[in-house]
Amino acid sequence: MSKAKSQKVTARTTTAKTTVAKTTTARDPDVPVVDGSQAAYDTFLPDALQIPAAEVRPFRYDASLAYHNVTRGLVALQPHIATLRAELPRTDADALADLPDLALAVLFAADQVDRGADRSDGNTARLLKRAFASRTLLLDAATALAGKGLLPKRAVAKIREGRGNIDAASDCVALVALFQKHAANVKGRHALSRSDLADASEVGNALLKILKPKRARTRSTATSVANAADHRDRLWTLLVQRFEGPHGLERAAMHLWGRDAATHVPPLLSFTPAPRAKPADKPTPTP
Repeated sequence: MSKAKSQKVTARTTTAKTTVAKTTTARDPDVPVVDGSQAAYDTFLPDALQIPAAEVRPFRYDASLAYHNVTRGLVALQPHIATLRAELPRTDADALADLPDLALAVLFAADQVDRGADRSDGNTARLLKRAFASRTLLLDAATALAGKGLLPKRAVAKIREGRGNIDAASDCVALVALFQKHAANVKGRHALSRSDLADASEVGNALLKILKPKRARTRSTATSVANAADHRDRLWTLLVQRFEGPHGLERAAMHLWGRDAATHVPPLLSFTPAPRAKPADKPTPTP
């Protein structure tokens, strides 16, 4: 595992964004919910689509819990990467480091199923209200930064040309991408928060999956949801295979710690509740 990969694994435990749950699958309320990643979804879906239909496992679990357990396991594994490379040469340590991203892909896929089942006009209207507010907030900041030479004026002007609902959604995504691309230039030079950028990205991507050009052919909601569910189940199956398989994270943990493996790398869906505070002893009454 490269140094960058190792740092990436450690960072995930402290920088994962928590938010209100978007999925309707069963989950423990004490586990922080993590946002899914479309980039991870796009990366891993081709591999997931290669899984034979007979091997696909239905997803009825808490992907946030799986994400936290994978990340926790990788942090425990990190100091022993050299040992694994030497003693388990068929275990791809770099592939193991990608497991949190695969879990984020499952989260994103599960979210698409729920969004597809809830595309009411009222929901769309609420998303559009958020999108236009985010667009205004980010575009005003981008315009000011472009005026100072910190962002490319042409790119900002092109985004400003957008009109209509689909453009508002696209502009949110484009503005977030612009701020990310020039993060070094604009750091500390604007008042936008990570939450502002994350909200714009979330609402923009959500609307782009709901809104369609007037001339575009539409598919039935039932078909769309069925396809989304199939992708979710396949990505979940891929995560399980790479976590529990013969060259997966659990196998590496067993090699390193034997019977104590689960204390270092928890099973994919295990939940260890936070220790409860011990009640204070009642004072002894003075005679």
